[in-house]
Amino acid sequence: MALIKNKQICSDGWPNLKTSATSAGRVIVSHDEWLKNKDELILSGKRLGLTLEADEKIDEFLHDIGKFSLIIINIASFADGRAYSLAKTLRFTHQFKGEIRAIGDVLPDQALYLTRVGFDALQLPDNKAAELTLQTLAGFSAFYQPN
Repeated sequence: MALIKNKQICSDGWPNLKTSATSAGRVIVSHDEWLKNKDELILSGKRLGLTLEADEKIDEFLHDIGKFSLIIINIASFADGRAYSLAKTLRFTHQFKGEIRAIGDVLPDQALYLTRVGFDALQLPDNKAAELTLQTLAGFSAFYQPN
């Protein structure tokens, strides 16, 4: 896996979702885990990350949005636009200031659109896809329309 943030390939300080959900003062939980263990997680003092599927309802955690440093949105299929809407709603309607990361079926040619709607980190399958994504992002420096 390769991670792009700030238009560069970088290492990730968050735990790997496939092997461990906790690491070095950081924990990533699913929406269901958050709802079940919210009080305990807040008291742990760890930086919190939340994973969401593109079709999840966010009303249940919006009042806690400031407690998260990271929100990961899984894109199950590149053809599913709900992740775009979810990211835009989190970033622009609810002013989420932390990292919004796209994982799953993320394609290099979607990178520009993903970043325009509020994603600031993209997890790609390998370094080759990451390099292609960076080339795609480098081709645009200005936009005529607002986000």
